[in-house]
Amino acid sequence: MKKVKVFQIGLGSFGRHGFEKFIEMDLNYSKVSVELVGVCDDDFDRLELAEKFANRQNIEIETYTSVDEIYNAAESISDAKVLIYDAGPTELHAEHIYRSLKNNFFHLAEKPPSMTREDHIREKKMMLDNNVRFTVDFIERENPVVKKCLEVLEDCNIENIEVFRESSMGIEKLLRPVNRAGVKGGAVLDKMCHEAYIMDFIDSKPEVNYVEKQAQMPYRPGSESLMGIRGGKKSEIDDEIAAGICSAKIDADIDIYLHASWLGLSQECRNSAEKIESITGHYPVKTDFRVIGASGVSDEEARFFLIRGDRDLIGDMLHKKLFDLETGEEIETNSLLHDQLYRVLESSVRCAAGLENNALSEEDLDRFMNVIFDISEHTEDYDVYEEVETANKRVKRMILDTLDEVETTV
Repeated sequence: MKKVKVFQIGLGSFGRHGFEKFIEMDLNYSKVSVELVGVCDDDFDRLELAEKFANRQNIEIETYTSVDEIYNAAESISDAKVLIYDAGPTELHAEHIYRSLKNNFFHLAEKPPSMTREDHIREKKMMLDNNVRFTVDFIERENPVVKKCLEVLEDCNIENIEVFRESSMGIEKLLRPVNRAGVKGGAVLDKMCHEAYIMDFIDSKPEVNYVEKQAQMPYRPGSESLMGIRGGKKSEIDDEIAAGICSAKIDADIDIYLHASWLGLSQECRNSAEKIESITGHYPVKTDFRVIGASGVSDEEARFFLIRGDRDLIGDMLHKKLFDLETGEEIETNSLLHDQLYRVLESSVRCAAGLENNALSEEDLDRFMNVIFDISEHTEDYDVYEEVETANKRVKRMILDTLDEVETTV
């Protein structure tokens, strides 16, 4: 049986879930011999909790406080393939990918794999020069709605796809900068980067037709500066400004429209959701209020796509529902044993073992990431003062200053 030894970087919110999935594979996976060897994090409490969790499952793991330590341990492995699961800080993904490729390790990075086009080009060159590869956890490719939609439309003509991925994550980041320090990139690199599954629907090279950034991210509520894609302060407009709300049209053999937001739902998203509800009876949007510190926050999220062509469909990835827009009837999705994250990790284990190649091809990954960077780097002759003022006004509308206001609104 093929052997894969896993080393994990990062035990943050998403990394913790991945850690639990690898523990499950270590115990029960029968197609590959999976061993979770060790985990790395700079937070001792997280490491202690991970070690205790593993011990309760009768699994011994090594814990490391630096990436150097984990790579030194991985380099000593000679009896199995090595898989590095990188759930660490986004800005370090490129550096970790380089190290894995140099050592012929299979590497799974949380999206985005790199924050800049320059990093992406370096990764691509190293991958080609060393004849090794890495993949990215574009998790929506494992969404049962996406999989069923591909199945339903296998022999159908598609005219266009319109995607909405919008939430108030940026508001939470502004109010909890320390807790959300690992969430970076703004509406494009954090949100649009999820839509890699569009590559499964097209057959030609995608190219950006137009980009509209309706709002940039302020550095803090009321700040006179903007936020950069790495989370830092920016005092001028350049290609590393984090977008708060962005729309883009992509030309391929079908037309693709992407809408993303860190600052709550756009009016286009609300209008589309209401139209969907009028046809299907299902409202593909989640709205609520959250209390963060002394403020109430309008908590909004939408993750759905509309496909038009021989068949008109709406896929709600948030609620795992698929509907026919002509009849309003729900289309049953396939019942899968494991969740999306488990299936992404399982696929990576099998890829590392040489049993499958379910990741996006290097060519498709390169094409998709170049589209994302084209959108992310798009700038216009914005006035910084006006952009900051517009962004702060939107943030203020979404934050209720007192708990009394929250209770009154609810």
